[in-house]
Amino acid sequence: MANVVIFGTGQMAEVAKFYLDWEGSHKVVAFAVNQEYLREPLKDGLPVVAWEGLESSFSPSQVSLFAPISYKGVNQHRVNKFNEGLDRGYDFISFIHPKAHYYDTPVGRNTFIMEANVIQPHVTIGDNCILWSGNHIGHHTHILDHTFIASHVVVSGGVEIGMRCFIGVNATIRDNVKIGHACVIGAGAIVLSDLPDRAVVPGEKSEVSRLTSDKLRRI
Repeated sequence: MANVVIFGTGQMAEVAKFYLDWEGSHKVVAFAVNQEYLREPLKDGLPVVAWEGLESSFSPSQVSLFAPISYKGVNQHRVNKFNEGLDRGYDFISFIHPKAHYYDTPVGRNTFIMEANVIQPHVTIGDNCILWSGNHIGHHTHILDHTFIASHVVVSGGVEIGMRCFIGVNATIRDNVKIGHACVIGAGAIVLSDLPDRAVVPGEKSEVSRLTSDKLRRI
C-alpha cells in the first residue's frame, strides 16, 4: 500500500480521496497546495502542506503523488504540476476504478479513470489523463498524455487523441479520426473528420471554430 499526497483541496481532490479511500490500495496521508492557497493546516483530519516545501514533510522515498487537477488552461496546470513533481523525484500513482471495463490497457502515470468507462482492447492511455465516468473508448484508440475526457463521451475505434485535449460531455468522435494536440471539443459535439492542433469545436454547432484553443478565456 503506497502512501499518497494529493495535490489540491478542492472538489477534484475530494473526489480523488473518496475513491482512493474506498478502493483501499493506497493510503492518503496529506494534501498539498501552492503556498499562496495554504489557508488551513488540516483537511479531513489530514495535514495540508505547501507544495513548494513538500520535501521537508514528505520526501520522494516516503510518498507518491496524485494530482487530479482539472482541464483549466487546456490542461496546462495539470501538466505543470506533473512535470514539476517528476523533476523533484516523486512518482505518481494512477487510479482505475474497479468497475471500469478494460483489458490490460497500458495506462500512464497520474491517470484517473472513473467507474463505468468501457475501454475496448488495443487501447493505450498516456500519462496524466482524466477519464470521468461513463465513457466508451473504442478499440485501437490512442489517448496521448494530459488529456481530459468528460462523461458519456463516445470515442469510436481507431481514433488518436492528441496531448492536452479536452472533450466535453456527450461528445462523439467517429472512427479513424485523428484529433490534434490541445483541441477543445464542446459538450454534445460530433466530430466526423480530423482536427488540427488547437482546434475548437463548439458543442452547439459541431463545426470547427475560427478561434483556437489558446485564445479561449473560459477553459
